[in-house]
Amino acid sequence: MKGFRITPPRIIALSYFGIALLGALLLELPFARHVPVSFTDSFFTSASALYVTGLSTVTTSTTWTPFGDAIIALLIQVGGAGITFVTTSFYLLMGRKISLGARMLIAEDRNFGVHGVVRLMKAILTFSFAFEGAAALLFLLYFRFVYHYTWARAIGISVFHSISAFNNAGFDLWGNSLESFTNDPFVLILTSLLIIFGGLGFIVLVELYNFRRTRILSLHTRIVLRVTAFLLVIGTIFILLFESYASMRGLSWPDKILNAWFMSVTTRTAGFDSVSVGKMKEITWFIFIILMFIGASPGSTGGGIKTTTFYTLIKTALSTARGSTEIVVGERSIPQEQGQRSLVIFLLAIAVITGCTMIDAALEPGIRLMRIVFEEVSAFGTVGLTTGITGIVNTPVKWVLIFTMYVGRIGILTLLISLVQRGQSKVKRIPERILIG
Repeated sequence: MKGFRITPPRIIALSYFGIALLGALLLELPFARHVPVSFTDSFFTSASALYVTGLSTVTTSTTWTPFGDAIIALLIQVGGAGITFVTTSFYLLMGRKISLGARMLIAEDRNFGVHGVVRLMKAILTFSFAFEGAAALLFLLYFRFVYHYTWARAIGISVFHSISAFNNAGFDLWGNSLESFTNDPFVLILTSLLIIFGGLGFIVLVELYNFRRTRILSLHTRIVLRVTAFLLVIGTIFILLFESYASMRGLSWPDKILNAWFMSVTTRTAGFDSVSVGKMKEITWFIFIILMFIGASPGSTGGGIKTTTFYTLIKTALSTARGSTEIVVGERSIPQEQGQRSLVIFLLAIAVITGCTMIDAALEPGIRLMRIVFEEVSAFGTVGLTTGITGIVNTPVKWVLIFTMYVGRIGILTLLISLVQRGQSKVKRIPERILIG
């Protein structure tokens, strides 16, 4: 096609679709499923796993065989690390050099800078295997000797759950997420730690690991840690406030605090639930929508507009209100173009969610709008929480949700850039003020 160039954003956009299609075809194999499944449901499951979301139109534990579960776990691992990272990791393992083109792909896919990308790839490998391996071992021993699972079941669930939790995917093999572990601090705390570390971003993990030696944290890492802590605490408080005498009425206060904390953590992009979301109040759903929309941090396994985007938006608004053109953070300042980029991401995210919600509402008029909004934000933020409508929506709505998950995973700017030709006009235009506000 004339004028069509193969660029990193386009390769990424096509790769995430292609791998999801391949995963769906594998799930369509007779020995991958216990019961007949439509191609739409297979593709939905594959896409949800690859885009580390966790929404599912079928029950994972009863629909898929161990082979199907393994395919889902592999898709989650690939999606969490990034497709381009996985493909180029083989070069590292074989001791071969990574080309500049491959570095640019990884940088675009993981939202990194090109400089130091190989070092970050090695860190991703190390941290992923370390966190998932250690957690899988702890879960294995716990499920084997406390819950008396067979060794085969304990190994399968421990490995699958560790991969799903660290990559913020939200898939489970129990059939009711973690609602069977409402009173189990070990499972909820260890799972929440995996979710948090997976959602911080690998750049942050590297800096925290090196902090004892360097005693230095970048502005990015400090912002991520502050915003993450703030959102976790404020989310826990609101959940306790609205649900202590509602969905969590029968729990002791220590368990209420534990489950409020866990739900605040998982809402950020993981998608597990220890208390049924469908039984919660609409005001709690609204709080969840805000947390899901913000999501995790850049370069992490999670989605959403990202913590740094949210922070930059707030700081930009405050600077504008003060009449300043400088976005000041302590002794540093954030470049204006990053403030503009944050605003673009925010507005495009709102546009995608609004558009898809309107389509869903037109296709499923019998479902309350609040539930549809919740589902779309959950899909865009690659969260996976649901009020209970994922499995009952019609086929067209399922494809709309797949599209929303796709946009949320690859990044709305990556999709936009992949669809349009970038160019800069040489024509200089005369500026003219208009009335604002």
